[in-house]
Amino acid sequence: PNIILITANDVNGKLALFSYDVNLQQKIKKIAGDPLMDIVDVAINEDFEIEQYAFNREKPKVVRLTEKGMALTQLIEKTFPDKVATIDSESRDKNKVILSVKSPTSPTSYYLVDIQEGTLNKIAETYKNVDKLKLSEKMPISYVARDGVEIPGYLSLPKDGPNKNLPTIILPHGGPMSRDTWNFDYWTQFLTTRGYAVLQMNYRGSTGYGEEFRMMGYHEWGRKMLQDINDGTRFMIEEGYADPDRICMMGGSYGGYAALQSIVMNEFPYKCAISYAPITNLPGLLQYFKGIDGYKAYKDYIESDDWSVEDASPSNNVDKINVPVLLMQGTKDLQVIPLQAQGFYRRMNEAGKNIKFIEFEGGDHSMSNEKHRIKFLKESEKFLNIHLKPASGI
Repeated sequence: PNIILITANDVNGKLALFSYDVNLQQKIKKIAGDPLMDIVDVAINEDFEIEQYAFNREKPKVVRLTEKGMALTQLIEKTFPDKVATIDSESRDKNKVILSVKSPTSPTSYYLVDIQEGTLNKIAETYKNVDKLKLSEKMPISYVARDGVEIPGYLSLPKDGPNKNLPTIILPHGGPMSRDTWNFDYWTQFLTTRGYAVLQMNYRGSTGYGEEFRMMGYHEWGRKMLQDINDGTRFMIEEGYADPDRICMMGGSYGGYAALQSIVMNEFPYKCAISYAPITNLPGLLQYFKGIDGYKAYKDYIESDDWSVEDASPSNNVDKINVPVLLMQGTKDLQVIPLQAQGFYRRMNEAGKNIKFIEFEGGDHSMSNEKHRIKFLKESEKFLNIHLKPASGI
């Protein structure tokens, strides 16, 4: 009764699974881990046996440890060699499971698997009307930031046509305590099928790469994390993927903040910015989270002795924004409250800046309403057609 299982950093600074003695208050044994990445999604059965764990390198990897789990892995690797499969549900005797199977070019499909019989039958799928032949691969890449830090990420190019000198979308993820993975992403695929190159980077502070990389983001919300994103733009230009005269910033939540603050910084001649549910006022964000879960995490990332939260807030820098902005926000967003976007729009409008603001009535932070997602994509496409003018014939 004094032994529990915990996740904690190992000697490599990577999140791993340990047994822990609560009486001695110390770790006993490392049970599972990866030398390069944090582990995620640890599954433990009723007998306190480790069934599986996962980690994300360039592609997600699931490690199954039980006899039935290893048999399932063999079936998956044989049937879906280029996809990722995870267990969504299973029978009490664990002989039958429902798998979710996906990849960047294959939206999630669900299969009923009988492990004993070795049979597998498709029972459902998402995005079933999407033409999968038009979807683009997500290529793992990395580039070096200006201070020498290696930044991993993913590059997606239109499946057909040229792959150089393209209109380009720089698409940083939200969080920032999160990361992009090798997975189906409807934003990315929507853009590549319209002829745009898309770069997604896991800037410093992103999770999954260990404690050291995550803590590099501390106090860098408004400085080095943004520089990492802008250095991704430099990478796209230097490698010839991006037409330097046709680049737009785009993102949601922290990514929406980065889209706006990057055009404030003006390190590159971005032509436009699309921002969904952005943080625009850092003092307001800290005040909103004060006293509730998550406050310390945001505070660690945001507060700095090297730059002020006011200088790093897009709402305080509308005078420096000289490109068109498309701003969208859900009215029932509880993670980034609508006042953030509304205040930014008001200041941009008062300054006579080029901005279009769309609110989704009842919309939440994750854009879970299908009508809102469709509206978001249609408005984004119209906006980009005006300001980036993708190559003819796309």
